[in-house]
Amino acid sequence: MKLICINCPRGCEMTVEKTETGLVVQGNACPRGETYAIAETTHPERMVTVLVKVAGRKKPLPVKTARPIPKTKIPEVLAEAAAAMALVPVKIGDVIVADAAKTGVDLVATANMA
Repeated sequence: MKLICINCPRGCEMTVEKTETGLVVQGNACPRGETYAIAETTHPERMVTVLVKVAGRKKPLPVKTARPIPKTKIPEVLAEAAAAMALVPVKIGDVIVADAAKTGVDLVATANMA
């Protein structure tokens, strides 16, 4: 598998090969690249940012996952966000959707709204 590391601006082009003893990463300039390549190959995760409706308002509320979630859960998290309705007042960091898609990760506000 070929990957481009996103941990720094260098953008190392890496290859990951499965061997009898595990995964072999080549092309990384630092240990962070190897860690990224192995995680991306075995258990890819992403932060999710999305807008949530706010009761009585036209302007939606930006939210994000509190930490990365498995890529396979993204559609479920987006569906829950689409069904959610935030109530004002909201402060940055407030939980808008708890345990989104049963990932153990909350969707939290990234803006204040009075």
